Amino acid sequence: MPYRIVCADPSPSVQKAVQLVFAEPEFRLTVFEDGASLLGAVADLRPDALLVSLTLPGRDGYEVGRILRSRKDLASVPLIGLRGTFEAVDSDRTPPAEYDEVLPKPFDSERLAAVVRELIARKTGPSSLPEEPLWPGERETAGPAAGPASTVPPGPSEAEVKAIVREEIGEMEREIEKRVRARVLADIKEWMPKT
Repeated sequence: MPYRIVCADPSPSVQKAVQLVFAEPEFRLTVFEDGASLLGAVADLRPDALLVSLTLPGRDGYEVGRILRSRKDLASVPLIGLRGTFEAVDSDRTPPAEYDEVLPKPFDSERLAAVVRELIARKTGPSSLPEEPLWPGERETAGPAAGPASTVPPGPSEAEVKAIVREEIGEMEREIEKRVRARVLADIKEWMPKT
């Protein structure tokens, strides 16, 4: 399933650059020219990441960032601010409170893609690792107030757990291979001359 990226920037050149960075089939990009349009449509898009220019017409990126962060359905979505190289960051309205990252324009396309992928992985990954499994026959203590240790009911054997883990790793490897193949094919299509 492609990552859903939403970008709001009034510049056609920035929009085109973002389209090149977030090409299909790995990504599905939706572009807006102003903050009001983005805010009106973002709930239906269910984005995996948001790229917002700090200097949008109408509702600027500072206001848009604050509104996006106040919404529960978007609170965990990575929010990246795009700031022009010669734009001064408004010191009274600094974006770091709302934005996970602020990148200068023009941006390094590889860095932008890496930042977006890393933020998506960080925000969608598990918040904690699972506890170590207790194998049949191991004893679990409930603490000094609970009295003597109790026996853990029989669970899967170590061999069964290893088989499950191997299968999950195999599924992840297949997914990674599929994404790499899709990206390589997209790059080849981009590099090949149009006939």
